[in-house]
Amino acid sequence: MGSVRPWVKVALTILAVAVIAGGIIYLRDSGIMSGSSDSGKKGGGLFGNKMPTYTVGVNTYAGFTPIIWLNGGLKPNEESVIAKEYGVMLNIVIQDDFIAGRNGLKKGEVDMIYCTADALPTEMSESGDMTDVRHFMLLNWSRGADAIVVNRFINTVADLKGKKVAVAEGTAAHTLLINTLETNEINPDEITLVKVENGIEAAQMFKAMQVDACVTWSPDDIDCVEAVKGAKVLISTKQATNIICDGLIAKEEFLDKNQADVAKIVSAILYANAKMNDDPAAVREAATYFAKGFGTDEAFCIEGVKNIRFATLGDELNFYGLNTSYTGVKGDDLYSKMARVYESLRLTKKPMPWRRVSYPKIVETLEQAGNVKGNQAAEAGATFTKATAEVEHKEAISNKKLTINFGVNQSILSNDAKSLIDQEFVSIAKQFSGARIRVEGNTDNTGNYNSNVALSKQRAQSVVDYLVREYQFDRNRFIVVGNGPKHAVANNIVGSDVNYRTTDFQLVTD
Repeated sequence: MGSVRPWVKVALTILAVAVIAGGIIYLRDSGIMSGSSDSGKKGGGLFGNKMPTYTVGVNTYAGFTPIIWLNGGLKPNEESVIAKEYGVMLNIVIQDDFIAGRNGLKKGEVDMIYCTADALPTEMSESGDMTDVRHFMLLNWSRGADAIVVNRFINTVADLKGKKVAVAEGTAAHTLLINTLETNEINPDEITLVKVENGIEAAQMFKAMQVDACVTWSPDDIDCVEAVKGAKVLISTKQATNIICDGLIAKEEFLDKNQADVAKIVSAILYANAKMNDDPAAVREAATYFAKGFGTDEAFCIEGVKNIRFATLGDELNFYGLNTSYTGVKGDDLYSKMARVYESLRLTKKPMPWRRVSYPKIVETLEQAGNVKGNQAAEAGATFTKATAEVEHKEAISNKKLTINFGVNQSILSNDAKSLIDQEFVSIAKQFSGARIRVEGNTDNTGNYNSNVALSKQRAQSVVDYLVREYQFDRNRFIVVGNGPKHAVANNIVGSDVNYRTTDFQLVTD
């Protein structure tokens, strides 16, 4: 057989290049190959795995259990659920070092990483280096995984005033503390903040009795209670249900270039979330992967999952304000409130508004497609049984007073009164949806005692009726009390206008 002529070689070379280039275009456009500019590094394309692989940064928290289960561990795995059913793989890296994790995101070493929406404003300064980062998915709500632990001399939120509290400044723990203080009208500067790096260090200081209280997470809260005589959990995210939530953030350019693959990842995580919410067997399976990957025991994961609500597609729609009938806490509510607070504490400067930080496109795409697997219904509102006599008279953990003006011998709420309730209490009621609310009305000591008691109760009932009607809170959640002139006499301010117009909003735990 003769040799190939030079012009034939050139023709074959051109043909081969054309075939390879065409194949690459097909793989990219069909979604099989990553759209990332460095897909070879990520394992995508012809020079690595057949499926695109994306790097996700997490920390050692049971809230990431669904992602670990989905991926069959930390490393990319072609036999995993996400690979077989969604055509993408994940490389999950543990980023307990917060700064290192953020640097990895900025450098492009990590594609997406965890955050909490409440603390995100501390990173999103208009003049900072995270202005190109966007929040694109709600992962979970903490429902008991974070807590304020106190010594035996502290029984209410009011008792925290002037005390030493260990907390990681500008983190979700700080957010929980600030919002808890607000329920009793305590300013952050009225406590002595002892700054630590994280909840573990806060717990260590408490167990060493160097502070009066600490904000920590599970299972360190239980360790604190067991280690210090008389210590107790004052409040946790079992009551403060809508304050701390994990989410995923990524650079906007990455999200724009890889929308199809990111939609697959989010859809897969939502399916895994539904499994963790509803399937104990899946949780046990996930715990084996979690223990191996994070170096914990399986119980750490299994017990941790019990204190978490994993987000569904319905929850995503609520969080991003895409369900116009939803009256609960939205991402905008949480982020914007804490942006104002953290800016006032000088922990951030001119944080970007939520509309620029959030990226709801992925969730909108999944809603339109309508094919996310598993139970994707939104979480129902909190429900309560009728309070027992013991609960009705139980000491409140906090008390917020509002001066509500009623007409003489009247119990009808004016528009000004409704506006005041909206501004000063509704956000507390939403964020602390796991706690009961005792509403106490008061009067001065003039007139008939029994009539005053009845009037004060009618006024408190008007407040409750408004909250139930306007915000769909469970009526059983409320305890209505008419004090009449009791506090006017007790406080030795007989006939005080301020006192008889005061309505107490108290949080009570079962």
